[in-house]
Amino acid sequence: MNINGKKLKMAIKSLDMTQEEAAIKLNTSRQSLSQWFKYEVLSNDILQNVKTNLNIDLNVGDSFRDTLNPSINSDRKGVPYYDIDFVGGFDLVFNGGQVNPAFYIDFLPFNDADYWVNVSGNSMGPLIAHGDLVALKKVDSWQEFLLEGEIYAVITNNGFRTIKMIGAGKDDEHYMLIPYNKGADYANQSIPKKVITHVFRVKGAIKKFF
Repeated sequence: MNINGKKLKMAIKSLDMTQEEAAIKLNTSRQSLSQWFKYEVLSNDILQNVKTNLNIDLNVGDSFRDTLNPSINSDRKGVPYYDIDFVGGFDLVFNGGQVNPAFYIDFLPFNDADYWVNVSGNSMGPLIAHGDLVALKKVDSWQEFLLEGEIYAVITNNGFRTIKMIGAGKDDEHYMLIPYNKGADYANQSIPKKVITHVFRVKGAIKKFF
């Protein structure tokens, strides 16, 4: 059975993944990926690349759609879920592993994350609502570069923890923490880079499904 580029494009779109993100995972450029979408027949090398790096077998009907529903398990498949709130207790997970995961969440678009945890508060609503689950991935080189406009979970040296969009600060020594919620109760906040100890990229958020 011949597989065309349109099916690959549909699969990537269904995974809620940008073309840039897909290209990185596939070890190719966005320009090359765009060319793949135009192919009438994808080569075996491309199909194997997609299967290996995106965990999608395009040869099996529309089976990739089955990977779009998150599921829970105790078999260490996926990413560990900790039934704690990022703001209220994430240090118990990150510092020494004082708590064990409740189970694992297997959800292909975010299976490269490090943790699933709960969210409280409405500063990022409605994009990330109170009670949602967020997938976090540690950013080791945040001191060198953070992509402005993206959502990050930030920990400071005085125990402050928050999830916000990060923007340019008033100078090179600061970031700006930006809430998604534009209500009167939420405002931008400047934060000195020197007080930040850890940064996690928020890979995505889902409604609680269990």
